[in-house]
Amino acid sequence: MIEQIFIATVIIIFGVILVKIINYILKNWVKNIVINTKTKLDDILLDAIRLPLAVIILSYSILLALHILGISFKILTILDKTIRAIAIISATYFFVKFTDGIFKYYIIPAVEKTEMEFDDHVIKPLNKIIKIFIITIGILTALSAVGYDITALLASLGIGGLALALAMQDTIKNFIAGVLLLFDKPFSLGHWVKVDGVEGIVEEVGIRSVRIRTFDYTLITIPNSKLLESNIENLTVRDRRRVLMTIGLTYNTSCEKIKKAKEIIIKTLEEHRATLPPYRVHFVEYGDWSLNLRVEYFVRNLGFDYYLNTIEEVNLKIKEEFEKEGIEFAYPTYSIYLEKNQ
Repeated sequence: MIEQIFIATVIIIFGVILVKIINYILKNWVKNIVINTKTKLDDILLDAIRLPLAVIILSYSILLALHILGISFKILTILDKTIRAIAIISATYFFVKFTDGIFKYYIIPAVEKTEMEFDDHVIKPLNKIIKIFIITIGILTALSAVGYDITALLASLGIGGLALALAMQDTIKNFIAGVLLLFDKPFSLGHWVKVDGVEGIVEEVGIRSVRIRTFDYTLITIPNSKLLESNIENLTVRDRRRVLMTIGLTYNTSCEKIKKAKEIIIKTLEEHRATLPPYRVHFVEYGDWSLNLRVEYFVRNLGFDYYLNTIEEVNLKIKEEFEKEGIEFAYPTYSIYLEKNQ
């Protein structure tokens, strides 16, 4: 019996020493190697495996020592199941840490580059959901390893999960839509968008909805699922903005002056630093009180104020040149005939 106690003690001490040696190697040698690699995957694996590996080695060292001591088969069976459960929980811890590392070093940095700030609203909750799923699977597997019949538990979880899923149907739908929007990237925070008649600046992107600040400073909330099914017009990503206007000349304007007006407008557009082609200026219509020139051009998309300032500068230049050439703008006029009774 003394010999068995001695051997069991040696096995446990050996397990402790082995854990310390492995920890030393991982902490001082392996860590120095993985730090110099380009990938973060080995760092994640190293960080995740240290504690589970130590727990598993110590657990099986204790189990082997108890086998040597020759304790009863019934107790050994219970201990064996317990050790297996501990090993499963250690593996669960490994996968949880590994998932944390993947999100921290790969997924969140990738999402931050999209400038949509989904990392706080979607990615972090998604990370928690995945970890909860891993932990749930680990606990159920550990319970099964110790001999617990999890069939009834799974059945109750299934019924409860179905009821919860039905109750949270819209929330889940919006969450999934938010994840799809994350990868589709139709817009970013601060972008000017049009969605189903709503026009404004994207102010917040959340796990359930997107908030848009209109130009009347009204804050409108649109559920992600509805947003995903809508036509989204992103006005920020265009490189230019269209200007379409009509310039009316008086009916007494000669053909030569109409041609001269067209030349003035085209020259003004071509010389302005903020305008972009195509430039389209055409005499298109005999209006009720004017000869109408259709004018179309584009302005560099450098902001709404830049756009308005460019239109103002172009309009002032056209009016200035028209005044020099004696070209008159038309305005609404009516001729009234009075019939005198005889």
